[in-house]
Amino acid sequence: MAIDLVTRSEWGARAPKGAYSYLASTRGVKIHYTGGRVDPRTLTDHSRCVAAVRAIQAMHMDGNGWIDIGYTAVACAHRKVFVGRGPHHLPAANGPGLNSGHYAVLGLVGTSGVTHPPDAMLHGIRDAIEWLRREGGAGPEIKGHRDGYPTDCPGGPLYAWVRAGAPRPPVKPEPTPKPEPEEDMPEIVSLGLENEVVVPANCDYQPWWTTEWKDTAGWHPAGGQSIAPDEPVWADITTHIALRGFRPNDPVEVGLTRHRNDGKLVDVAWPIGKLATVHADADGRVEVDLNGHFKLDKDKRARVTIRHTSATTVHLETSSAFKAILYRY
Repeated sequence: MAIDLVTRSEWGARAPKGAYSYLASTRGVKIHYTGGRVDPRTLTDHSRCVAAVRAIQAMHMDGNGWIDIGYTAVACAHRKVFVGRGPHHLPAANGPGLNSGHYAVLGLVGTSGVTHPPDAMLHGIRDAIEWLRREGGAGPEIKGHRDGYPTDCPGGPLYAWVRAGAPRPPVKPEPTPKPEPEEDMPEIVSLGLENEVVVPANCDYQPWWTTEWKDTAGWHPAGGQSIAPDEPVWADITTHIALRGFRPNDPVEVGLTRHRNDGKLVDVAWPIGKLATVHADADGRVEVDLNGHFKLDKDKRARVTIRHTSATTVHLETSSAFKAILYRY
């Protein structure tokens, strides 16, 4: 079977923020996993694979500060191979000083949800390896991320396959894989702004969302800053933040944060561990989109946090919006 490539334009990749370093050849390929939860519905719904790859690119560019998604390619459960940085381009996922030795191929599995690669994904990884040998000068080595860098990646099941020589599974008709039992929702919270808001200088600011397009469960309390589920949930959150009034190139930090019921910050949930830094354009505007997936316990709240040190008057525009799809677990 020829490789089934999903081009960057087909999966909606953002343009890289800089030029790739050129690689004439490598010793081979290193295999990776996500290191987080992979939604079991990716096994049957390819559109969720596309969304997952977009979210990984956003995390790498906005959270890690990389010029693009760190992987050369991504293989999903439908034997499709997403073009990441592609052949002859230096990856960023193998670790400092190790990227020029091997291309980086991600199998769309993680530490929870989907943890074992189905046969179609293993075929996809092999398709990617052979494509990189043919088109990118990849050598014969097939290794795990942990073979060169102190990490658990690519996880036990995928690494065992790598250690066995990364064999192709027997080609046979497979029943449609069934996702893990899902929750009896989702609940959706969709929020916006009625009017522009002045954002104070030199502070951490969480927007007060004044428009509710949807909140059937009542988890956006009293038109406030947070969503506050009354039971444990997985949260898929997207937010668009638009700010104006900066000086050109002023830095702004934005992230999805978890807070206690008393308002005290617990952590930055997305990008993981720290706010993403963006810079104002020549007109003094900032636009940033974040896509996060994380747990919310019943005593935790999710908010957007904006941090800036500009002394100018800054406004949060009404195009800003917040949407959460919440699944009980």
